[in-house]
Amino acid sequence: MDSVKGKVYVVTGLGGIGLAVAKQLQSLGAKLSLADISETTLNTAVEILSKQSSPAENSNFMATVLDVSSPSAVKDWITATVQHFGRLDGAANMAGAIGKNHGKGPFVDMEDDEWDMLVRVNLSGMMYCLRAELRAIMDSAPGGKGSIVNASSIQGVRGFPFYSAYSTTKHGVVGLTRSVAKEVGPNIRINAVAPGSIQTPLLERAAAIHDGVQSPPSVIPRVGKSEEVAQTVVFLLSDAASYTIGQVYNVDGGWDP
Repeated sequence: MDSVKGKVYVVTGLGGIGLAVAKQLQSLGAKLSLADISETTLNTAVEILSKQSSPAENSNFMATVLDVSSPSAVKDWITATVQHFGRLDGAANMAGAIGKNHGKGPFVDMEDDEWDMLVRVNLSGMMYCLRAELRAIMDSAPGGKGSIVNASSIQGVRGFPFYSAYSTTKHGVVGLTRSVAKEVGPNIRINAVAPGSIQTPLLERAAAIHDGVQSPPSVIPRVGKSEEVAQTVVFLLSDAASYTIGQVYNVDGGWDP
């Protein structure tokens, strides 16, 4: 994991897994450009990271309020990141959203607004980030080499009734990851993680919609921790995963088939 030291990474979605990724990258000596649509969430992340670093190291990260569904905003953020740090070496694209009817109601009752929001954020937003990051890595990283990890979901590798919109967007992330990885490899490695039930603000939001969260049908009988997913993300970003490309790593506690 020492290979991430001194390198520059962008991280989106600082509420749960993204924050855990940022903390682990920072502890390994990486430089970070953080982005989240919520200013409150972003400020909290900055406060946490500031506490675990020395005053001199606080210049090793920057924070930007960002709506990933805006291609111009994403482009400006990546441009500002390269201007600030001089390069970009990789990314952890962890931002995502669920709808107000997450897991409720049949597909035939799907509201257009909910479908459009999920596609805009989870899939188009992922594409905008990935495209801008690849351009920056190609132009600024030594040798044009880097590594990117995208967040899919257990719902991106199997079907779930009543979650069709969310599941569709996360399947799209898998297809995007696998396809683009074959275009930009071997210099740039792109992989994905597919978390199961993980204790994050999104899970808490889902719990509110469903009046609680059921125990996941997994071999390890508990909800996972953000830090456990982050360890896989950081592994994939590092040179420890130098022969891993276009893969989707399930971090789900052994979800039953």
